[in-house]
Amino acid sequence: MKKHIAVGKSSRTPYKHWLYKSMLGKMIGAASTGKSPCNGTIKVLDMCAGDGVETNGDPLSSSPAIACHHINSVFHNSHRVTRSAYLYEKEYLTFEKLTLRFGGKDNMTLVNGDSRGVTTKTIGAKPGDGVFIYADPNSITTLPVTDELVDSFTDTTLFLMTLGCNVGGAKRLGIDDRRGWMDVVNMTLDSMKPWHDIHLLSLNRDDSQWAYLAAWPRVWSDDFLDASIRKGNQLWQPNGVSAFSIRKQERQFRSKLEELFYTQKELSERNQQLLLS
Repeated sequence: MKKHIAVGKSSRTPYKHWLYKSMLGKMIGAASTGKSPCNGTIKVLDMCAGDGVETNGDPLSSSPAIACHHINSVFHNSHRVTRSAYLYEKEYLTFEKLTLRFGGKDNMTLVNGDSRGVTTKTIGAKPGDGVFIYADPNSITTLPVTDELVDSFTDTTLFLMTLGCNVGGAKRLGIDDRRGWMDVVNMTLDSMKPWHDIHLLSLNRDDSQWAYLAAWPRVWSDDFLDASIRKGNQLWQPNGVSAFSIRKQERQFRSKLEELFYTQKELSERNQQLLLS
């Protein structure tokens, strides 16, 4: 039984990295065609870069490696796209390891500092630039996304945010202590442009309740939602994933959000209040 749990936990990371690789690759590929709303400049902001260590011999098994690959890879019409990445890591020893692996890489800026308070203007983004925000903290309580960051989103900003909703038993915290991350989710929903969609993707029957919030252009939304479910069911076995679009499945989206945010007791009490009102 313990062995099964360990395997399940280790399979979270491949799905998360698949989401990141798919989203960033699609964004850069579209920009290279010259038909994207982006002006040909792509900037990546990794807010919690970590040490960049690969796992299981996979060279693209860390977010810095994924960014480095997509920022510096050469492909058809790639000359049309100016690409750069900004990686933040606040822990000094972790940053040293990151620097050993990615210091000096072309088009990559490494910063030893807290990304909380960073905005798209910090990385020099201008209107029309395609910006990709990747925020993958150890738990939702350390998610560095702020009002200032969300307010600075360009019209062509996409993001992928990890929501570890019960890592370390976060639901043992009082409800007021958990409101911060719910506020973050609501901020991103409020910032959504008419041409964007936001997906909530969660791992079924996961004790730590890992979930992901992903912003996509509406034109790609349906295809990506289908692909993310198929891939999640493949990687997160045997339970699979749940995935909902705020545009087309708002009721399910918000219901899943409440399930992630509230304890079972709190959900029961809320439902009772609704029945009595």
